[in-house]
Amino acid sequence: MSAIENQTLALAGIFQSASLIEQLAYKGELNQAAYDCSFDSLFTFNAPTAIDVFGNLAGLSRGLKALTRYLGGENQDSGNNMAYYVLSMLKIASLLKRDQKMATVIQTGLQTIETQAAEFEMSRVSVASKIDGLYQDTISTINPRIMVKGEQNYLTNSANAGRIRVLLLAGVRAAVLWHQLGGGKWKLMISRKKYVHRANQILLKL
Repeated sequence: MSAIENQTLALAGIFQSASLIEQLAYKGELNQAAYDCSFDSLFTFNAPTAIDVFGNLAGLSRGLKALTRYLGGENQDSGNNMAYYVLSMLKIASLLKRDQKMATVIQTGLQTIETQAAEFEMSRVSVASKIDGLYQDTISTINPRIMVKGEQNYLTNSANAGRIRVLLLAGVRAAVLWHQLGGGKWKLMISRKKYVHRANQILLKL
């Protein structure tokens, strides 16, 4: 898999989290297959390629579509929120690159959750609750915090709020991967057409 393909998939992972957060925050709904893909990516460590992190291309289809729509210039009512979420996740990933102590706490926390889930046969809901707690203990302490906009009745629902924090952490994980694969602020600006083209090519194969 080429560098541009790996970077496109990592970028799609960020857009997928942002898109799912929008769906939860404004509609209280969730694309389960896409959520599962993002959820599971949190427990893939030291993977050599982006596809190893996300498991399969089909699971990233929502993120790939969101990437092509946004970077391709298509107007969306929630476009401003998407940009805010994506840029916030990229910024936090950059901060974690400098704050290795917190990065280690997050990775160790996820590994501990994975071990506990296997040992105690925890349900997916229980695992999500553990991830939610880890996010609140780490990423939530970084200022300025990511502020999620949406309908109050959905945002105040504890289950939705927990899933949103899971998705925020998954988005940050994808952003860290993006940086590891050679992505960066200027790369995104200069190569956006290449990412859209590559994402469309991948979508045609699904």
